[in-house]
Amino acid sequence: MRAILLPLLLLTACAPEPAREAVTLAGAVRRDPAVAQAMADRPFDCAVRDRACATLWLARGAACARQGRADCAIAAFRQADSLTPADAPAAERVEPALRLADALEARRDRAVAAARRADNDAILAALAPLPAGLAAHYRAGVGLNRLLAGDVPPAGRCGALAAVAADVADAASAPGLPPIDDRIAQRRAALAALRAAQNPGCP
Repeated sequence: MRAILLPLLLLTACAPEPAREAVTLAGAVRRDPAVAQAMADRPFDCAVRDRACATLWLARGAACARQGRADCAIAAFRQADSLTPADAPAAERVEPALRLADALEARRDRAVAAARRADNDAILAALAPLPAGLAAHYRAGVGLNRLLAGDVPPAGRCGALAAVAADVADAASAPGLPPIDDRIAQRRAALAALRAAQNPGCP
């Protein structure tokens, strides 16, 4: 047993840590909104599974999103998600996935054909870390987008509408994260409009 534990202890003691410069920059990002807003193109080297690295990539993603640079935002949020440690506070573990889903939605809403369908698939793939209510909200968005784009054949529209309705009913904001109640209301209104347009109507 001691022979097994010793290598494990040595590995733990030698676990990589972010550079001091990265830790200092992450602290500045947390304290100063102006630093966070300038992170889109600020160079840094941080690829360790650590809260400091996750903070830097999250800030880069948010800065890119504010500039409308969807690809930059998506790549940064994916990096933040991959580098967030399992023992980080719950809201920190969820936020990168939440921001990633938002960035994918924004890109999807400007995309067409195969690119739009690929973004819908990517949104669904990003939802695993989210609380149930948030995941339901984004699933509903994918379902609505597919219905509006004609991806669902006529024979399957009633079933797809029912699935969206179930997700909208389950959608909810999560404590410690930005509220989405107004966006849930928008999903509900879009669902009602689709149901009203369905001819013949769904049971």
